[in-house]
Amino acid sequence: MGNLRVGLCSWTDAGLVKTGWYPKDARDAEGRLRHYASRFDSVEVDSTYYAIPDETVAWRWVARTPRDFLFNIKVYGLFTLHAVSRKSLPTGALPEGKSPEGKERFTLRDFSKATLLEIWERFKGNLSPLLATGKMGYFLFQFPPNIDFSRPLEKYLHRVREVSGPVRIAIEARNRSWLEGRTGESFLGTLRDLNMAYVAVDEPSLSWAVPAEWPITASWGSVVRFHGRNAAAWGNRGAGVSEKFRYLYSPEELYPWKNRILDASTRVERLFVMFNNCYGDYAARNATWMKRALGLSIQETDGSQGVLDYGTLMDSEVPKSEE
Repeated sequence: MGNLRVGLCSWTDAGLVKTGWYPKDARDAEGRLRHYASRFDSVEVDSTYYAIPDETVAWRWVARTPRDFLFNIKVYGLFTLHAVSRKSLPTGALPEGKSPEGKERFTLRDFSKATLLEIWERFKGNLSPLLATGKMGYFLFQFPPNIDFSRPLEKYLHRVREVSGPVRIAIEARNRSWLEGRTGESFLGTLRDLNMAYVAVDEPSLSWAVPAEWPITASWGSVVRFHGRNAAAWGNRGAGVSEKFRYLYSPEELYPWKNRILDASTRVERLFVMFNNCYGDYAARNATWMKRALGLSIQETDGSQGVLDYGTLMDSEVPKSEE
C-alpha cells in the first residue's frame, strides 16, 4: 500500500475553509497546510496554473509538511495552451517586437522561443525546492477541451519532456477524440514513448467528455482524478467553476473504483488518487472514504515523519501567502 497516495486537488479552496473542516487553531496558511498533511500525504497545487509562485513559497510548503509528503503541480496555463493574464507573467516577459499595449491576455504564440524557455525555467526553477527535497509528485498538463491531439501537439510533448529534466509528467485529455481510433493510438503511444502518465478521470457522461478508461503509459506511476458527475452544470456554459464541481459521490459510485485502483497499484511504482470535486468539503469526505476503502490509515498523524523547521531553510522572513 506504500505506493498509493490519496489527496485533494486543493487545500486552500475557500469553500473547504468555510465548512469548518480545518480546526479553529488552523487559521493561517501554515496551520491549514500542516493540518491537511496530517490527514493526506499528497495534494495538487492549483494556484500554479494561474501564476508562477515565488521560490520562497515552495520552501514554505517543504517546511510545513512531513518528509514523505508529495506536491503535484498543475502547470502554468501558458504551457498548456491557455491564455494567461498580463499580471501573471514574470517581470520582463512581454512579447518582443510586438505592441502589447492594451492586451491583457497572452498565449504561447505571443512569445519567442527564447522567452518561452526563460518563463519555463523560471516556473520549474521556483519549484525546485520540491524536487531537491523529494517532495515533487508530478507536473499535471491539462490542455483545453477544444484542442485536438495532432502532430504539432505531439512534437510539443516531446519538447516538454526535453526541458523538464527528471520531473514526472502526467497528461490529462479533456476531449474523448484524443482516445478514439488512430488518434488514440498516436496519443497513448506518445505518452508511452515519453514515459508520461495518462490521467484517468471520473467525470460526467457527456458527448465530448473523456470515458473512464485507464491505460497505463508510464513506468513511474499513474494518476486518477475525480471531477464529480454534475452533468447538468458541465453542459451549461454559464455555470461557474464551483457549480461544476458540486458533486458528492456516494459509496456505491466510488466502490467500483476501489478494485480498479488496487489493480492499477500492482502495475506501477506509485499511484495518485486525487479528488477534484472541490465544493465545500465534498472532496475531503470522498477522499477519506476512499482511504478507508483502500485500507489506508485515516488517523491524524503526529508529524513523526519529520516536519522541517522553516527557520533552518530560509534566512529571512517571507511575505505571507495562502499557499
